Amino acid sequence: MNDRPNQPLFVATIGLSSFVLFTLELLAGRLVLPVFGGTPSVWTTALCFFTGVVFVGYAYAHLVATRLGQRAGGAVHLALAALVVAATLLVPADLSRLRFDGMPAALNVLAVLALVAGAPALLLATTTPLLSAWFSGRGRDPWWLYAVSNGASLAGLIAYPFVIEPFMPLSAQRTALVVLLAVLAVLLARVVVSAPRDARARRMAPTTSRPTLWRQAAWLFAAAIPAGLLSATTMQLATDQISTPLLWIGPLGIYLGSFVIAFSERGRRLLPVAEKLVPAAATVMWVPFVVHVSWPEPVLVTTLLAAFAVLSVTIHGRVALSRPDESRLTGFYLVVSAGGLIATAFVALVAPLVFSDVFEYPLLIIGGLAALAILPGPAWRLTTSPGAALRAAGRRLVPYLAVSGLLITSVSHDAPASALFVSVVLVIGALVIAVGRTPRALALSTTVAIVTLVLVFSPGYLVRVRTFFGITEVRSARDGTATSEIHGTTLHGLQFQDARRAEPTSYFVRSGPLGDVFANLAERVPQAADVGVVGLGIGTIAAYERPGDTMTYFEVDQAVIDLARDRRYFTYLADATAPPRIVLGDGRLSLADAPAGAFDVLVLDAFSSDAVPAHLLTREAMRTYARTLKPGGILVFQLTNRHFDLASAVAETARSIGLDARTKQFTPSSAESARLAAQPSRWLVAGSAADVAPFDELGWTQPGRGSVLTDDYTSILQLMRW
Repeated sequence: MNDRPNQPLFVATIGLSSFVLFTLELLAGRLVLPVFGGTPSVWTTALCFFTGVVFVGYAYAHLVATRLGQRAGGAVHLALAALVVAATLLVPADLSRLRFDGMPAALNVLAVLALVAGAPALLLATTTPLLSAWFSGRGRDPWWLYAVSNGASLAGLIAYPFVIEPFMPLSAQRTALVVLLAVLAVLLARVVVSAPRDARARRMAPTTSRPTLWRQAAWLFAAAIPAGLLSATTMQLATDQISTPLLWIGPLGIYLGSFVIAFSERGRRLLPVAEKLVPAAATVMWVPFVVHVSWPEPVLVTTLLAAFAVLSVTIHGRVALSRPDESRLTGFYLVVSAGGLIATAFVALVAPLVFSDVFEYPLLIIGGLAALAILPGPAWRLTTSPGAALRAAGRRLVPYLAVSGLLITSVSHDAPASALFVSVVLVIGALVIAVGRTPRALALSTTVAIVTLVLVFSPGYLVRVRTFFGITEVRSARDGTATSEIHGTTLHGLQFQDARRAEPTSYFVRSGPLGDVFANLAERVPQAADVGVVGLGIGTIAAYERPGDTMTYFEVDQAVIDLARDRRYFTYLADATAPPRIVLGDGRLSLADAPAGAFDVLVLDAFSSDAVPAHLLTREAMRTYARTLKPGGILVFQLTNRHFDLASAVAETARSIGLDARTKQFTPSSAESARLAAQPSRWLVAGSAADVAPFDELGWTQPGRGSVLTDDYTSILQLMRW
């Protein structure tokens, strides 16, 4: 009887499951992101969730493949597929009510993801290892199917932000998910019934001895490093960008692509090249961590992603080269998935609790070099000849020096002092590479350099707090005249400690657009105005409060509230004529519960660093805001951003619900900057045509046409400043 498997059927089934799994991952992240304030931590937590599901799925596949024949195992698996399709149909449409007050945000995200995507993700995660085991059981090499799986996953990642998300509403995406799961169930049924009778009864029995504990520990540790760097690198990028599938796919695509390279015969030809680039890649990854300057985003993103690709390909390549024979396939995949789960859980759940900064990032870089030291692979040539050693060091330094030149050039034009600082650190990096002749030596020299530079060059701060929503620092000016709050890389507020203490500063100065807003409010409502503000910062807007006014702040991060109320650092809230009311929670969800007609002015200033909480700018969100306005009330948006041009899109979105809009770009004078630390800013007001018309006399202009932002469609590509 012919025992050869139907190869196209296996490829189609594995390819479909992997494609759907990673589109589901992006879809689930997109669905849950608005429920938890749009913070980048939602995505790192989602990565942790999906690696956990993959681990459970691989454990299930291991048990089914090794304990049951294909007939019994297939019956169990088809029953699981039927249950998953039914469970996916029962997922509630409104996820906002699944956020529970009092539950830690990270755990709440995991709980919502389990409900939204847990069942289908489990089914999809089991397909590759289980079908690979059945394929191997018929005498065929199964390892290339892992490359097929990751290639299909990569295709899903690329398709989602460029094909699926722009043209298919979220509701239609959820319907399509159910249809594709049903198709997968049919393909699985065909795989089960297509096996010859003797293959159906056969279990996958190991033909070799179990790998040693040391070898399994090496796989576990090595697999953890790229997965951890995936989460840490994504966090690094999303902090200053918008948290969206468009930016999520870069690191995740590299991670999956490294598996394709490592587990395909042709791909492995790149491994020697990657090995040679490891010293340069590892070093340029930690340089931006210890050098706190304003890096140009294209240079920083390209450098970090390229370096991450080198490390991932090298580590996964060595893992693939040390894999066992195919009879131990499911156990090997289980160990690798366990490493991914441990790493992503560490980054998403543990690191924010134990580290005040993103120290997991350099730790993982050092761990990657340690992994190369313990895994078998190409030996780094050692020589006792001084001349040969010098030439070897030169070969290691050439790619590093090329990237170093790019980094110095990128910061030298706008900040010569920063370029000097960068140059010093890059020279230290070159010394690290020169003495790091082996992975072990490079790991040791890298550790010494990072610890020393962090201790010497870290910016001073009065307090640093890390939460699910990011890292917030309070710093004092050198002369002690001012205290500032930094979130990510962006100034969120500054208060002077002298006679200027009561004056609004930075983006909020009275001579700027916000001063126009409150001057207009004083004319419309001479006394007892109601003001709402989404985003607390240090409470600077409270400086505009008049006797009789009522201010209500909506803030998602308890740490920000605590710092704004701490009189050792800031006193805007304490100095207000009446203590402002503060509501803890996401602004959009909180305003949905606010009474109609509550505010004369509603200010939206909820940016964390330069990341855009896109869910706060959509048409559905704007309808929620407009409902809370009194007759004659206006919406005010703070749209200052280095990377995205938001004014046209927000204005067009306002027009879509019948509002008119005006915008103003503020560039402070040198005197304003010196006296009140005034910062350039862009603001937008929206309201009825009659209510925004007075701003024309104050230099505000009508924004150009743009794209309407909705919960289903948020056109990020069109918003980016290329």
